[in-house]
Amino acid sequence: MIRSLTVLCVILSISLNIHAQSREYINPETLPPLSNGYTQAIKITGGHTIYIAGQTAVNDKKEIVGKGDFDAQVKRALDNFKTVLVATNATPADLVKINIYIVDLNADKLAVLRKYLKDFVGDKPPVSTLIGVQVLFNKDVMIEIDGIANTTN
Repeated sequence: MIRSLTVLCVILSISLNIHAQSREYINPETLPPLSNGYTQAIKITGGHTIYIAGQTAVNDKKEIVGKGDFDAQVKRALDNFKTVLVATNATPADLVKINIYIVDLNADKLAVLRKYLKDFVGDKPPVSTLIGVQVLFNKDVMIEIDGIANTTN
């Protein structure tokens, strides 16, 4: 009986630890200091990895929201991104990597993006890459965001 309980306790302990997650935010001192809202690397132990496909400013009727309005497109792309996260039982706090593609990237568009992104990712931002591109899948789409999340859910 005691042996069976010991084996059961070990199995429970192992199964509970499989999904345990820890994150370490890494910003080496030998690299130039980063602006607020940026992280060089995140080391994750445990959890579930979720890969989020590129999200744009498209509604449920496949119509582009905010044609010619970068502000509106950023908001909608982030809303769509959050919808996917929620569908996977994740939140923006679970993001570990995002890639952002912006058509005709400039300082004004970067300022708009930063305004919304800081609220979206919170105080512990994921690692990120920002890429200026000539065009996305449709000439009216101005931004696309994809990413990777890691969660214990």
